[in-house]
Amino acid sequence: MNITQENPDALNATVTIQIEPADYNEPVKKVLESYRKQAKLQGFRPGKVPYSVVKKMYGKAVLAEELNKILSEKLQSHIRDNDLKLLGQPMPKDQEQVNLDLEESFKFEYEIGLAPEFEANLTDKDKFPIFKIKVDDELIDKYVRDFQRRHGDSHEVEVVSENDMIYGTFRELDKAGELKDGGVQNQSTVAIEYVENKDAQKKLIGLKKGDKAVVEPAKLSKGDADLSAMLGVPAGDLDELSKKFELEVESIHHVHPHELNTELFDKILGPGAVTTEEEFRAKIAEDLDKNLKTDSEKKLKRDIQDYLQEKLKLELPDEFLKRWLVEANSSEEKQITLEDIERDYDEYSRFLKGQLIESRIAEENSLKVEYPEIEDAARMNIRRQFESYGQQELPDDMLNNFVQNFLQNEEQVRKLYDELLEAKLITFYRNTVKLQEKEVSFDEFVKLASSKPGKGKFIDQISNLLKRK
Repeated sequence: MNITQENPDALNATVTIQIEPADYNEPVKKVLESYRKQAKLQGFRPGKVPYSVVKKMYGKAVLAEELNKILSEKLQSHIRDNDLKLLGQPMPKDQEQVNLDLEESFKFEYEIGLAPEFEANLTDKDKFPIFKIKVDDELIDKYVRDFQRRHGDSHEVEVVSENDMIYGTFRELDKAGELKDGGVQNQSTVAIEYVENKDAQKKLIGLKKGDKAVVEPAKLSKGDADLSAMLGVPAGDLDELSKKFELEVESIHHVHPHELNTELFDKILGPGAVTTEEEFRAKIAEDLDKNLKTDSEKKLKRDIQDYLQEKLKLELPDEFLKRWLVEANSSEEKQITLEDIERDYDEYSRFLKGQLIESRIAEENSLKVEYPEIEDAARMNIRRQFESYGQQELPDDMLNNFVQNFLQNEEQVRKLYDELLEAKLITFYRNTVKLQEKEVSFDEFVKLASSKPGKGKFIDQISNLLKRK
């Protein structure tokens, strides 16, 4: 057997595996002998079928299976032994149909995409702003009103007024004002009182059920995260949409806000947590301060990521990755085309570069998440969840059972791993780069978080106020 690798450039390679009869004869013969002993054919006693007959009947199938096994083992060994850092998975090169005859030599070629080599150095000479978001009375008032609305009573009305909620469907329009073929269509809500653009607000007031109006969703929303939720489109794709949409009113609801009383406090914070409006507002301020600190740290992480992407200007094996994405995402039910991949490739490429940078930072600075950390975090999360239901003490055996069940779910474990690694990265950034604290209002922070580049992955995460009401 012979394995060779050719690198036309630093990001692409072709691995060639030459397989000789000596590499597969013995295992193939062993399998065929096993078949021979078990074969039952008319004219032959059980176990006495000639080897030549079994070879003729099953030889090619057994050879194909053995070749696949050898190729998989040797390709993975080559990757491991040469410490190749792959992007995507190896792809067989197009070749003529293999003639699966025993005693033949076979040559197989695989294309591979390689991760770029780079260093992601950060020092205290690298300066970044860290935002302290003011939790003022205006912001607390917004949250209080939102809680009152969410837990208030509503009834359907005939005509839209300034305190109503529209339930309707947004449909994207083309430049001619007609429904765009294949355009975005999404059911959503519009709370009239939250529409800050007065002209846009006036256009909605007076509409009736079944009415259609041409609107600009950007003028009805509170930033990119809200617009993303309104139209059901990732924030990173908003720039590709038309400005104008048709909004069809399907129903109109008038909301009577819940009174500020202990019933509301208990619904939001749990029975007996607070008893007065002052305590309620203080608790909201405390939670906001904690959550917005997390948002600020996420923006720091994104700013550092943007800085490193611009500084490093990483290149990827783009053509290989596009073809691999087509192959990896296609199925009998749905065939993905290169045009489909091209449409979203820039976002995918940026995300992949970000993953490479963070992995390199973690590797260079020994930032690891160990299994006991995942187990401890799972235990803490489960305990907090039960405490939120009012169960303060959970028996150890029951808690351990819940933890073990959690750890069996690979998706949940991966999510928790990512959260723990992100926390380690943020701690590393805080201790490494020079931070310049800047105090801003919530609205100012939202504008900063909505700025390019890379806004899509972050803006979708921040602030409950930005979610659809």
